[in-house]
Amino acid sequence: MLYLDPWNKVMVMAGAAAAVAITILLVVCCVGEGCLVYELINSSKRKKAQARKLSGALYGTADKNGVNLTNYAAYGRGDAVHIPTRQQSVASAHSLNEKVERSLLSRLSSSSRTDSTYSSMSSARTSSSSIESTSTTSSSSPTQDKISPPAVTFSLLASIIPDSTTVKLAIAVESATDLPARDYGAHCDPWVSVTVIRDRRSIRRRPPAPVAFFKTKTIRHAHNPFYSQTFLTDIQKNEMKEISLQFTVMDQDRHCGSVEMGHTSITLKDAKQTVEEPEKFTTTQFIKETKKDCGEILFGLSYLPTAQRLSFSLIKINNIKQEKKAEEETLNPYLRIMMFNQSGRLVKKKKTTVKVNTKDPVFNETLNFEVAPGQLENLRFLVTLCNRRQVVDIIPMEDIAELINHESSDQEGSGPGGFSFGSDRNGRRESQGNQKDVCIGRIALGSTVRGEKERDHYKSVCDTPRQVFSMWHTVR
Repeated sequence: MLYLDPWNKVMVMAGAAAAVAITILLVVCCVGEGCLVYELINSSKRKKAQARKLSGALYGTADKNGVNLTNYAAYGRGDAVHIPTRQQSVASAHSLNEKVERSLLSRLSSSSRTDSTYSSMSSARTSSSSIESTSTTSSSSPTQDKISPPAVTFSLLASIIPDSTTVKLAIAVESATDLPARDYGAHCDPWVSVTVIRDRRSIRRRPPAPVAFFKTKTIRHAHNPFYSQTFLTDIQKNEMKEISLQFTVMDQDRHCGSVEMGHTSITLKDAKQTVEEPEKFTTTQFIKETKKDCGEILFGLSYLPTAQRLSFSLIKINNIKQEKKAEEETLNPYLRIMMFNQSGRLVKKKKTTVKVNTKDPVFNETLNFEVAPGQLENLRFLVTLCNRRQVVDIIPMEDIAELINHESSDQEGSGPGGFSFGSDRNGRRESQGNQKDVCIGRIALGSTVRGEKERDHYKSVCDTPRQVFSMWHTVR
């Protein structure tokens, strides 16, 4: 056993205390900010993270959602550095472009100036309760209450690249406000698309040519989404007066696909970005919904209380109109009807047979839904016009009998003049492709929907049961 005198014991205890103190000091320096050791260790990590953000997220690529405006407030304006050597010309251009992007984002993220339009309009944005409190008391229905129209907030800033014919334009999508709910009562899932358009003035009246396209992330179940995403694009200096930007707010609906909620546009000249030293421009603009006409549909609606049955008598559709990019596709229309409860949840859905290659289909089919009398006024129905896009293969006639025997359980019902893509007596069957059907247009029915004609049609059935009410509607 080792024997220590009192002085040796004091020295051992002092050494142990010193070791503990040094360990605690090192741990605090490595973890806490402000220490020299901490700054040396984390400086390289911060530089790599900043380089990664600038390399990919600036241009709004598909795998990255853009740049947060507050991440670049620490950068200052950088002057252009010219390297005369030929070997370093490529590095000089890349470094110059990166400095211009940093300077542009730093100026765009600064809050030194706020547009008066934005400040006055944003101050009026309040909660739904405050909006309802200011509405007039003389209104007799919820659809007549005064509500603020939907709007989108964005910022623009152009930066001239030295010794270059191009201009770098930064587009910041800030937020959207007061977006309406869907026709059948569910919350919206909005995202914003930005299209940079060059308006070519020609004698032939050619449509404007898109220069760049960006889209933000989708925010689910939000009526006042906040994006704070920035996109960068290069435009020619001599074309700045012809450039305009279109902001379109879309709703990613799982039942109808991407549905436009409204759009707005602005030119660089109106945004004061065509001057020699442009400043940050921030504004909030109301969005306008595009009036869409996809055809006219005739159907009857009736309700039988004793059987608790709501019947849709689908007659025909006249002059189905498609988008220009989809006009070359074969039109195989059919109707799908979905029933939603008061909270917007899907309860049941049914569909008609598919009509092949026609713009004026005649269905003459009846789809029935089981509805209790106490639930009739709270339900909403969505009638969608869809196009079957699956590829149809021709099979030999001798294989039809065997095919029908194997697929009779999956075959859909067909009406007069109908066609089923499960199996068909004309020798056609559905291919195994996974192409999704396209929703051409829709109609919402219910006692609280926005459409006046659709709302009156449904209310007439609720007020007068056991009678069939037929009416023409516009598919939008």
